[in-house]
Amino acid sequence: MGSGNVPDSHDNAATVRLSGDGVAHGRSHRRLITRLAARDILKHKARSLLIVLLIALPVAIMSGLGTILDAGGFIPDGQLVSKYGDADMLIRPMEDWDGHCSQHALDFASCSLDSSPNAELRARQKQAMENIHLAGHELYPMRTKSVDVAWRSVTLEGTVKGADLTAMLPDRMEVPSGPMPRGDSVWASGDSAKRYGWSVGSHVTIQGRQYTITGLTREQLFTYEPSFWVGPEDPLVKNGTLTYYVKGPRPTKEQVSHLNASGLGVEVRELDTNGDDADVVAGQIFGMVLAVVVLSAIVTATIAAAAFSIGARQQRRMLALLGTTGAARRDLMGVMIGQGVLLGSAGAVLGVVLGIGAANAFVAVQRHIDPGSLLTYGANWEYAIVGLVVGLLAAVVACWFPAREVARQDVLMGVRHAEAAARPVRRPIAAIIVAILGVLVGIGFVVSDRIYTTDSYDIVPLNIGIVVTIVVVYLAAILALPWLVNTVSRRPSSRLSIRFALRDLNRNRGRAVAGAAASVAITVLACTFVTMADGIAIQERNDYRPRYATNVAMLVGDDVRGHQNSEQRMSQEIEQVQAVFGPSVRYQRAVEPVNCDTDPQICDNKLIVNVPSLAARDIDMGHDLSVSSVVIDDGSLYELLTGQKADDEVMKALDEGIILFHPDAPERSRAVLSRYDEGPGPHDLEVTSMRAPESSLGVEMPALIGRNTAAKALRVSPDTMTTQRTDMWLRLPRTPTSKEDDRLQNSLMNTTGRPYPFEWEEGFQDVTGTMVRWAAVIGALLATCVGAVVLALTLSDSNASRTAIASVGASTATLRRMVAAQAFVTTGIGQVLGLIVGFLPIVVMTACAATVRPIAWPLGWLALIVIAPPVLLALVARWCVPVPKARMTRVD
Repeated sequence: MGSGNVPDSHDNAATVRLSGDGVAHGRSHRRLITRLAARDILKHKARSLLIVLLIALPVAIMSGLGTILDAGGFIPDGQLVSKYGDADMLIRPMEDWDGHCSQHALDFASCSLDSSPNAELRARQKQAMENIHLAGHELYPMRTKSVDVAWRSVTLEGTVKGADLTAMLPDRMEVPSGPMPRGDSVWASGDSAKRYGWSVGSHVTIQGRQYTITGLTREQLFTYEPSFWVGPEDPLVKNGTLTYYVKGPRPTKEQVSHLNASGLGVEVRELDTNGDDADVVAGQIFGMVLAVVVLSAIVTATIAAAAFSIGARQQRRMLALLGTTGAARRDLMGVMIGQGVLLGSAGAVLGVVLGIGAANAFVAVQRHIDPGSLLTYGANWEYAIVGLVVGLLAAVVACWFPAREVARQDVLMGVRHAEAAARPVRRPIAAIIVAILGVLVGIGFVVSDRIYTTDSYDIVPLNIGIVVTIVVVYLAAILALPWLVNTVSRRPSSRLSIRFALRDLNRNRGRAVAGAAASVAITVLACTFVTMADGIAIQERNDYRPRYATNVAMLVGDDVRGHQNSEQRMSQEIEQVQAVFGPSVRYQRAVEPVNCDTDPQICDNKLIVNVPSLAARDIDMGHDLSVSSVVIDDGSLYELLTGQKADDEVMKALDEGIILFHPDAPERSRAVLSRYDEGPGPHDLEVTSMRAPESSLGVEMPALIGRNTAAKALRVSPDTMTTQRTDMWLRLPRTPTSKEDDRLQNSLMNTTGRPYPFEWEEGFQDVTGTMVRWAAVIGALLATCVGAVVLALTLSDSNASRTAIASVGASTATLRRMVAAQAFVTTGIGQVLGLIVGFLPIVVMTACAATVRPIAWPLGWLALIVIAPPVLLALVARWCVPVPKARMTRVD
């Protein structure tokens, strides 16, 4: 009875597990998977760094934009902060109080009446404000008063605000450190300091008394008036308009009724409807930023997937050995997914750091350039966390598909490090169906929108249709890449190097598809941005209307209070203009019909012109073109503004009608002249309008009319018609430069006290067109860089096959041409497919939409993006890639 004849017991049996059968669990197993993933990361540092940077890109965009938006006060409730500051509510007099009414809601301090308090009621409101008491609340008063500010040789109208800014900020603002100014010191707004050349230590005269600027605040100003801050009890704000900023709980109905009985209104922060609007705006901003980040994540995930795919091929032997030792398929996938999680985590954290750091660096630069900038340092962690999640998802998705391919590999072929031929591919029926459905859905969305809206300027549905279509077609293109690479690589060729290149692409299709997918991703992004931006640039050029004619300028004819400047003052301004442009400057002061009934010192133009408009928006809305700047001319001002003599036709138009300089006015039409204080009515005068020559058009140019026609429209005698001399019009010998404009504005401000009294046509600033050009160049460079990185990974993976070809006698030139052909074909497929996906949907969607957005054809810039990368990479591969040496193994 030999023991060798006894079968082994079940407990002592040696069980052999093949790949896919073994299931390991426990902490030690997870540690092993993590160590293997980390080992490959350290072994291929360049590839790992590339993936980390790719994942960091969308995370940096999300966290950086969130931080900048937060720094600018756009989120989460910028409107409420601008209105309430640190306060929970506001108390101020109701402007429409009639002595009996009360406010209807706590979000708007108004009675909703078309009345105004008389002197007695205003006195009651003022007394109530001075003696206000609200139990359980902290009240912080702010007084505002208009004052005269003397600076150098000019007198300006400014505003002084009195409040304790160290205890309560009445707006979204930043203040200097330290106590509020006292005595002969004030704080000035940074915007005012920049505009008038002030700094800490400057002296200004306010209400006849000299004050020293001891600090600069950062606040939002909506006027050119200088703004100053003092304490609430400062004599400068005595008897100024009083407003209370309040901290505390929501007031009771009895408290509100008591305040309303004295004509005071309450606006509560938490009940303000602006809060709902702010939430909607914040949600829209978040949605737009998230859409940009998701699109960026899709692109970067595709490129990262290419790197993971090639990396999986490079470590297939190690993974195959794991399979022979009994590792399960999920273990092999776990190694790749572990790499994705580790690299994705590192990239996401790096993206948050880079995004927040770059955003705060931008804030620092902006604050240095603009002392009044409201941008503040900080970080928006909501956006950062969302960016982290998006980055990790992109990394996991990028490594998931290569991990599946690794788990399906043949173990024996992987151990021998042999390269098995790629599986046959089928026609991409699913990809074609997905692409067609995506295009049809986009077209249907855009066309259906035409039924419900008639506003041709509403391009939001068009943009939504474009983005959705591009995303769907992009995914379909990725699905079709294996078939496309297979089709291209099977084309016959008479050149040995090209045959070798195409055979290698077809045999190692996974590597070629990864490289092509990386090129598709970056090209789609570049072509989409360039095409859409070019459409916007064309639209901006079409919508642009010059303010003034070429070489025509205007000097404002009144001071900051609306009083007309004297002839002596205007002569001094002309001298300063001639000091810059020479004595050849021609000038003439305009004369207009006016009404001086309200204030003998301030007269208003009495005529307004209405004429059919050529502008698309005005036509859609049924609006006529209105021109309120009507001046009287005898032909001399026409000659100055146009540079042409006033012929008989022009003189006839002045005597019987009107000459218009507005670009949207028709060449010949019927115009209606009416008094601005009466509005359209039966007494309107209908005359013939003529448009000035094309070179002299501008939206702020005046309309010219003869004296007799003006008197007839005003229904007065030409001799008794009241007129006044207003703005000074100039014809310059050349277009001013920005330096000449700055020099002239500074010198004129010292004389007039008005910022920017000299106005001229700067011309169309093609900012979007510049962005198109830079985007095309940057897109081509990025496509080249991405192609170069993928080419490097591809060459590392194909080194064994190129060595084998060299061993059988292939020449150096043949190997170089083979690599160049591979680089050109792989990158070229991706570039052409990216062009189709990123360009054609935009053209189709725009053609189907009834908007003002024109169809863009930036073929030159698109050609740069598509052609330059494969050509450059082919040249680099042809001349710079080293050729592997032949290695022969002795058999004997």
